[in-house]
Formats: sequence, C-alpha cells, structure tokens
Amino acid sequence: MKFIINYILILISILISVAFYTIWERKILGYIQIR
Repeated sequence: MKFIINYILILISILISVAFYTIWERKILGYIQIR
C-alpha cells in the first residue's frame, strides 16, 4: 500500500514539473518572439 502511494506521488510530481516546464518554455519563446 505504501509503495503504491509513493509511486502515485512520484507520478504527480513528474506531471507537475513537466507542466511547469512547458509553461515556462512557452513564456520564454513568446518573450523572444516579441523582441
């Protein structure tokens, strides 16, 4: 049971970091395109 919870937490943290990475990438690309 504890193993499953740890696995889910790791999965969620990976998804969140990927989402933040894509958002930052879009912001940086947009900033470059404006210039």
